[in-house]
Amino acid sequence: MKKMYRKINPQEVWSAWVKYEDKPNEGKYRPVIAMAVNNDITEVLSIPITSTEPRDEFDIEIFDWEEIPLDNLSTARISKALEIPIYDFRKRLGKLADDDWDNITDLYVEYLKSIGEL
Repeated sequence: MKKMYRKINPQEVWSAWVKYEDKPNEGKYRPVIAMAVNNDITEVLSIPITSTEPRDEFDIEIFDWEEIPLDNLSTARISKALEIPIYDFRKRLGKLADDDWDNITDLYVEYLKSIGEL
C-alpha cells in the first residue's frame, strides 16, 4: 500500500515539527516556509519563522505576515534552513506574498554564497 503524503509547494507556510538544535530528540511545532520539495526522499527544505526581531543579516522580516495569516510580526531565519520530513508537516497556514518570497529567496541565495554552497 502506497503512503499518502501532504502536497506541499514552495512558497507555502506550514506548521511543522522542528527539532531543537541543542536537543534533537525534542522540538515544537512552528511555522516554516517550504523552499523546495524533494518527493523522492520525502523531505522539504524549510526556513523557520520566529516572532522575534531580526538578529543578523540573514534574518528577514516578513512584511505581509497578516495575510498568511500569522499571529505576530514575523522573521524568516534564513541561516536556520533545514530539511524536514513531509510527515512532520501538520497544517498548511497559507502562502507568502510574492514580494516576501522574492526577498527571502534572494537572501537565501546570498546566504548560500556566504557559506560556499554556491
